[in-house]
Amino acid sequence: MQKGLQLYTIRDSYKNGEEFKGVLKAVKELGYEQVEFAGFSDLTAEELRDYLKELGLTPISSHQSLVNLKSHLEETISYHKALGIPYIILAYAPTSTPEEMDELISVLQNAKDVIKENGMELLYHNHSHEFVKLPDGRVPMDLIRETVRLELDTFWVFHAGVEPCSYIKEHEKEIALIHLKDGDFEGHPLAVGEGYNNVKGIVAMAKNIGLEQIIVENDHPVPDGISDIGRSIEYLKKLI
Repeated sequence: MQKGLQLYTIRDSYKNGEEFKGVLKAVKELGYEQVEFAGFSDLTAEELRDYLKELGLTPISSHQSLVNLKSHLEETISYHKALGIPYIILAYAPTSTPEEMDELISVLQNAKDVIKENGMELLYHNHSHEFVKLPDGRVPMDLIRETVRLELDTFWVFHAGVEPCSYIKEHEKEIALIHLKDGDFEGHPLAVGEGYNNVKGIVAMAKNIGLEQIIVENDHPVPDGISDIGRSIEYLKKLI
């Protein structure tokens, strides 16, 4: 199983493309093998692709906004295709009203088809609000996974009051990637192994359903991104 990193975790560690390259090198040296993007700094897709190849890092996925999927889909697809990323992921969407859900499902359905035509797959990355029922009793998470497969963020599943391992087992065919994220009972993310999420069980379940990677993320790393991901991977190495 490959060890991946959502690069949003280390957003505090660079300010431009050259610094970003240095951070990617540090990520590789820590032992991560795959990366998931949350922005590309000022690097072209070709420059970034070649540098990742030089480092031996695999670009597995990237997080994109609802606006990019709705209004800038062609440019988004072009960049990702040149970079060689298999998964484009909607990072966040509001889901509290039927109108918001209608908009979300419409964007997902349209973008999914175009992205598939270009040899990639669209996924959805959840938080906890997708588990809150709509006024008509429908659950946004159910509607989303009926439309596209998931990048399941296991900490936000946990924070929503749902047992992550059971959810993975029940919906394994609808899960393409997993965020391994730890945290406390108040909704504060922590480095892997430093919180109360069942990270050991999640890694084991990810293996059981045949996933080939696990992706570490921390929305609020302490005291900084690099040291936080260092602690996370040292713990993860004990599990993989």
